[in-house]
Amino acid sequence: MRLSARIARHIALTMVLLAASTTVRALPQCELSGEAVDPADGHGMAGKSGVMRCTDDTGALRLREQTVREGRFEGPVLLELHDGTRKQYSVNERGHRHGVAREFDARGTLRREEQLVDGQLVGEQKQFAEAGYLQRLDFYVDRRAAVSLVLLADGSLNELRCAERSLVPHDRTPCGHAGQVSDVTLYRAPGNASGRVRYLAGQLLYNAVLDERGQPVRTEEVKEGRRIKRVYYRSGPLRSEADFIERDPSDGQGREGVARDWAESGQLTQETLWARGHEQTIRQWYLNGQLKLRQEIQRDGRHQQRLTESYWDNGQPAAINADRNGRLMGWQKYFDEAGVLRREEEHGDRGVLLRRKRYSAQGSLENDEHFLAGGSRV
Repeated sequence: MRLSARIARHIALTMVLLAASTTVRALPQCELSGEAVDPADGHGMAGKSGVMRCTDDTGALRLREQTVREGRFEGPVLLELHDGTRKQYSVNERGHRHGVAREFDARGTLRREEQLVDGQLVGEQKQFAEAGYLQRLDFYVDRRAAVSLVLLADGSLNELRCAERSLVPHDRTPCGHAGQVSDVTLYRAPGNASGRVRYLAGQLLYNAVLDERGQPVRTEEVKEGRRIKRVYYRSGPLRSEADFIERDPSDGQGREGVARDWAESGQLTQETLWARGHEQTIRQWYLNGQLKLRQEIQRDGRHQQRLTESYWDNGQPAAINADRNGRLMGWQKYFDEAGVLRREEEHGDRGVLLRRKRYSAQGSLENDEHFLAGGSRV
């Protein structure tokens, strides 16, 4: 009896484990034309046609209906997720999505509608909010969104991207395709402006980013062949401005124009002039308005030479330095705050120090040192 009881318990435990194993490893149940099929079994699916239906009450994908043509998945597909989301699309003979694809939420509201050609987004792509209104409209050309409009519940624009020609009815007015410059306000929420843009024939002429108070954070403007970028302090004053000739990056001529920076008080602190893609002149100022630095830059092929004049905040010279490719070259001069020359240093090839002269506060020579290549004094 004892042995029989142990055998019975073992059989019972085995049945429980088998049942548990069956529950964990449950597979979707699929049928085609009333016959059970395994979609992963290519041999078993060979030659069959119709609509395969798979159900799985335990998985994330609750329902799958897919067209089969002579053993291949080709044609309409319906997927229903366990959370109620429903997706409808078609696949071509290569298994790529092709044609119109739609996605609905659990309440049946259309949330996404896409146009595809052989798996690639082409033309109009739409996204809808939970409330049902159009939330985003993109138009894809060459695998990128050439036009984008993001809308809020009241129909106002949140984002805008334009193409050189009108691609959807919605872009004609805001992108300036109606023959006149558009003037569009963008909103982060209804009634809360986040920016302003102006377009003409799809070309951006003006763009302003606004803070939560409606004040400009930065702006960008194309005017008379120049692109002008400005950044502002939160308190309102201009912080920086870059004013350059608008050029195609591939033309090889490089940047040409001027960049400036200001302190919050309004004092100009730096100005950089550019020509042929390189810095030409740099000037800096102290907050009291005195010149701090003036630098002239010359280029000879790959080589660059700078002559830098530095000043104390009382207007007296502080240093005169020359360098080539970032290394000091020739005689360097250093002055005290009274403008008296106190030190001179000569640098040779690769910036090596060759000689140093020191002067008294009255300007008379006090010390003259010569240096060997290894750095030792003569």
